[in-house]
Amino acid sequence: MLIDATSRKLPRAFIERARRFYADGEQPAEARRAATVMVLRDLPHIAGTCGGIEVYLIRRKTSMAFAGGLYAFPGGGMDPSDIDVQSAALREVREETGLKLRELHAWSRWVTPEFEPRRYDTWFYVARQPDDAIPMDISGEADWAGWLSPKEALRDLTANMLPPTTVALRELAGHLTVDSVLSTAGERDLAPVLPRINFTDDGSATILLPGDPGY
Repeated sequence: MLIDATSRKLPRAFIERARRFYADGEQPAEARRAATVMVLRDLPHIAGTCGGIEVYLIRRKTSMAFAGGLYAFPGGGMDPSDIDVQSAALREVREETGLKLRELHAWSRWVTPEFEPRRYDTWFYVARQPDDAIPMDISGEADWAGWLSPKEALRDLTANMLPPTTVALRELAGHLTVDSVLSTAGERDLAPVLPRINFTDDGSATILLPGDPGY
C-alpha cells in the first residue's frame, strides 16, 4: 500500500497502549460500523490541461474522543436510524457539511487496530461535490475545514493524520480529474484492512499492512 516510513511510525502514547493491551491479554473491542467520504472537486483547466483535483478535509477538535486534533474526511459511526453504512455516510456528510450528495462510490475499508479502545470498521467513499453547493462546517466537531489538493495535504499535514487518511490521499494524488477517480472506484479491492503492530528492539513500533513482510 502507498504509505511511507514516516506515516508507519506510531506515537509514543499509541505504543504504550498497544504494549499494555498485548501484555495483559486483553480482548479487542467490537468494531463499530462507520463511514467517511472524500468529497472531490475539479480545479479549473489551465491552458488546455487538467488543473487537478481537491478534496475536502477537516481537522477534528482536540476534545473529540476519537482522532482528536487530526485531519480527516467528514464521516462518523452508524446510527440506529441508518439503513446501512452508505446511508450513514450520506447522513454524516449532510450533518457535518450541509452537502446533499447524490452518489457515493466505495473506495476502501479499514478496521481500527485491535489495541484501540474505540474501534471502527470504516468504509471510505468518494463523491463529487454537487453543483452550486458549498460545504460548510456546521457540526461543531472541527476547528478547521477546507479544500486541498491531495499532494498539498500529504506535504503539509501527514504528521497529523491516521494511516488510512494518508493512504487514501496518496491514491487520490495519482488522478488528475474527479472523473478519473470515480471511474476506477469500481475496480477497487474492498477487503477490510486491519493494521497490525510491529514492536522493534529500540522501543518504537511501526504499522504493518497486508502484503508487508511479517504481517
